[in-house]
Amino acid sequence: MHDVAATPQRLGLRARVALTFAGLGFVVSTCVAMVALHFSDAYVHRLVDEMLRVEGEHLRDRFMLDGRLSNPPLRHFDVYTNTPGGTAPPPQMAALGPGLHETTIAQGEVHVAVYAAGANRLYVVLDVAEESTRERHLARDLIALVFLGTALSAWLGWAWAGRAIEPVRRLAGQVEVLEPPRHGATPLAPGFAADEVGKLAQAFDRYQEKLHDYVRRERAFTADASHELRTPLAVIRGAIEVMLDGGTSPADEARLKRMQRGSDELRDLLDALLVLARSDEDETFAGNTPDLDKVIAGLLGERADMLREKNLRVRHTGVAGIVVPAPPRVLGVVFSNLLRAATEFADGGELDVDVTPHRVRIALRHADRTQTPVPRADDRADRILGLGMIRRVCERWGWKLNESGDAGTNRRFELQITQPSPSRADLG
Repeated sequence: MHDVAATPQRLGLRARVALTFAGLGFVVSTCVAMVALHFSDAYVHRLVDEMLRVEGEHLRDRFMLDGRLSNPPLRHFDVYTNTPGGTAPPPQMAALGPGLHETTIAQGEVHVAVYAAGANRLYVVLDVAEESTRERHLARDLIALVFLGTALSAWLGWAWAGRAIEPVRRLAGQVEVLEPPRHGATPLAPGFAADEVGKLAQAFDRYQEKLHDYVRRERAFTADASHELRTPLAVIRGAIEVMLDGGTSPADEARLKRMQRGSDELRDLLDALLVLARSDEDETFAGNTPDLDKVIAGLLGERADMLREKNLRVRHTGVAGIVVPAPPRVLGVVFSNLLRAATEFADGGELDVDVTPHRVRIALRHADRTQTPVPRADDRADRILGLGMIRRVCERWGWKLNESGDAGTNRRFELQITQPSPSRADLG
């Protein structure tokens, strides 16, 4: 068995924008820091060279005028000369020619200005050790600037992204509460600017119109088909009842009753189709059922002959006065189809119907499974089709239908009924 790697959770649009701003802030801050460091270094070098040039020329002029070497006015300056009796320069400087130089001695990095004073040379040295410390402090401050700029960019990106995607959020909120199959297409585009979000709203409007037209055609077809099929079904049922009343042989009577059960099942399916087709009509939602147990007891009474023919013992327990915020017709359609699905392939056993304030349980228990015919594949498909419609009706009213057991025997349906009013979500 292979381990399935967990799908990484994608970041939201606002977070992606904030990360993009953070990356941009990091790049810009880094570039600014590098440029600032470069210009600072260049400025320091120009300043040092200018100080050396001015001070060196002054000392050279004095030295050439009277041959004396005066002390420089700044404490970071040192002066060397190769004249006899003068202070000799360090070996690293002695080899330098006239001009401005940057070299390293035992004390650290220094800048040297070498001047020719007749046959002699004058070495003016500026110690920049403190400047190196300043450069380290500047580098530390620039690194802090990079982090601060990145954090500020991320915060600004998060704040501005919230305002930028506010129309998208508003559009998503409006789309979430849309019910085009029930109330028709609700125009969204007039509430947005003529930009990308506006184009998206226009696309939703076009999709609403297509969806509404499709659902309207589907419901019209379902309603028309249900009504059209009721007429031949009523003729078939009437003919079967006449034949049963006219007296037939036991074998023919069994066949006719089987046809009658089939017409009853078809009637239940047509009722379910009609409820689905009219799921957007207000009258479908009108009224409550004052006594759920009474409705179920009436259904069991209507199907008493069919249950006896299947050799089923019915055990009905319930609580009177359970009010359900749904019309009796809807409950009748649901429980009629559930009874049909539970007992369709039964031949003997016990049918338990238990009604409680929040749950209705229909369970078929068969003692001897060897005597129960195994349903064919097409029979199972018919049963699943009927249950599919009933599940849609239950979803329409916010109920939960649980099914357990095997095919045809020991079946169990449990309908959990919620007391709040239905959400009126569309089924189409």
